[in-house]
This record gives sequence, structure tokens and C-alpha cells, in this order.
Amino acid sequence: MNKKILIMDRFSQESFLFLNQQPGFEVVRAESPQKIPLEHLMTANALIIRSKTRIDENLLKNSPKLQLIITATSGFDHIDLEATQKWGITVMHTPTANVESAAQLTWALVLACSSQVLVGHRGIKAGEWNRESIVGLELSGRTFGIVGLGRIGSRVAQIARAFNMNVVAYDPYQEDDRFELLQAERSSYEEVLKTSDVISFHVPKTLETDLMLTRSHFEYIHRGMILINTSRGTVINESDLCEALERDYLRAVGLDVFEKEPLPRTSKLINYPQVVLTPHIGANTDEAFYKASSTAAEKLIRFFTDGSTSDTLPPRVAWYGATPFGAGPKN
Repeated sequence: MNKKILIMDRFSQESFLFLNQQPGFEVVRAESPQKIPLEHLMTANALIIRSKTRIDENLLKNSPKLQLIITATSGFDHIDLEATQKWGITVMHTPTANVESAAQLTWALVLACSSQVLVGHRGIKAGEWNRESIVGLELSGRTFGIVGLGRIGSRVAQIARAFNMNVVAYDPYQEDDRFELLQAERSSYEEVLKTSDVISFHVPKTLETDLMLTRSHFEYIHRGMILINTSRGTVINESDLCEALERDYLRAVGLDVFEKEPLPRTSKLINYPQVVLTPHIGANTDEAFYKASSTAAEKLIRFFTDGSTSDTLPPRVAWYGATPFGAGPKN
């Protein structure tokens, strides 16, 4: 009997056709993550999803034949992993697909913040020529701090070295060999905050990374720092961030992720000229979308062909724990 594959979110047409050509599969697309016919869930052996699809206990109860879930994303906070383990369902993700795209966006925000590109752009659009008032920051010789030296953080570090920057990093789960390979100095979280001219976060959403940056940390950060977050919005307490901006603790901020998404129109972050905002587009390139879809398709075929798995969830380590860290209370 054919295995029924239900695709519940965006998926490349090339990968869809590829799956359809494989013997032993029936491939069905849901109209949208919010409109999933119950009869498809009841008979699906595998789900291919993205971040708009929430996997919870209720969905699993209505999926009695489900064996496999693959999320074509690097993040996985849209999946109740305790529930999938309870129901004995294998879960995989595609953590390598968006590495280049996410690192590229990180550096787009770094350059926008350090060179004040958008300030100049907006001025010219408004008919102004305020050349003398736009003063950038030269990155060469300065210190780039990275929190989370995984795939994306490592790529960001490589680019920082190309800019002739000193790299310091905090990641308790990486071996010394990775730091040495990247020519990054292993530092404590507090030291990264104190010494970095630019700091960038590259961690998943877990209990351990929730509210890593709060008021108590802003009190001792390197003054005039550029802060970048392209990981998850819950890493930073946005209210405390606004307070730090009002106290001129930060030179500029670049954010692709937020505590609430879409970002509310009432958010104070919108009002600061030194803050650059993008709508969670770190993985939004044609190449990343194609790689995530094709990787998901290949993982699915291997699973049902010979039972092999890769990039399974929950991860064995890598920022997945229950003990908060970092100085000071989460206020």
C-alpha cells in the first residue's frame, strides 16, 4: 500500500514533482496550514511542514497512521516535541538549508547599522542631502561577538574574519576545535557582552535561550555596541531593549525577529531611527526554499526506503535545556 504524504505548507514545485515520481507514495497538498481536511490527517503516514503549521497534541490525536514529520525549516519551536515523542513519531528538520541566507541577512543588517545606509536612503527619498551628518563605523579591527557558534554563527564568523574583525564567541556546546578553526576566541557570555563592538545572536528558541538579554545585561554591555538578532525574538526583552536605546547604550540595532510576530504597529521599536527592522526573512531566498524542500523530500524517501534518519528532533544538545543562564534576573 502506498504511503500517504501530506504537504501542509509551502513546498517547491520541483520537489513536489520529484516525490510524485517515486513509486509507493501518494502525495497530497493541503490548501493551507490552517485548512487541513480531517480525512487527510486521518490517513497520512507523513507530514511535510514549515513554521506556519503548529504540531500539537490535538493534531496528533487526529493522525492515527502518522509515522514521520519533517519540517522544512531550521527552527522547530512550532512543534510540541514532547507530544511527538509520546506518540512515537519521528521528527526531522533541515538545519543546513538556510545557513547562507541567514548569514547573509545578518551581515546585511550589520552593514546597514554600521554604515547608516537606510538613513541616507530615506534622506534622499525625502529630497535631503545631509551628507555631513551621516557618519558610519569602520568594522576592520573591531570585535564581533557571536552567541551561538552553530552552522549560521560559524558562517557569520567567517565573514567577520574577512572584514578583518576580531571574533569572540559564546557557545557551551561547541568543542574547542570549532573555535580554533574559525579563529574565534572562546569567551563567557558576559565577556562577549562587555567586549563586542557588534554582537549577533544565533540560537534556537528554548527554555535556555529565553530572555537571554535583559535590563541587567544592558547595564554592562560595551557602550556604542551594534546589536543584531536574526534567531528568535524571545531571546531579547524588547521593553528592556527600548530602555537601553533611550539611554543611548547602543549605536544601532538590527532585528529580523520579534517577541510577537507580526510586529505590532504599536511597538516602540518602530520609532527609533537607529533601529533597522525586517519581517523574519532570514530564510527567504529562492535558494534556501529550494534546498529546504529538496532536503525534506530526500529525508522522507530514505526514511520509508531503509528507515534512515538525520537531523532528528529533539536535538541531543545544542541549546536545548531547561536551565537559564547569563547574569542577572529575567526582568
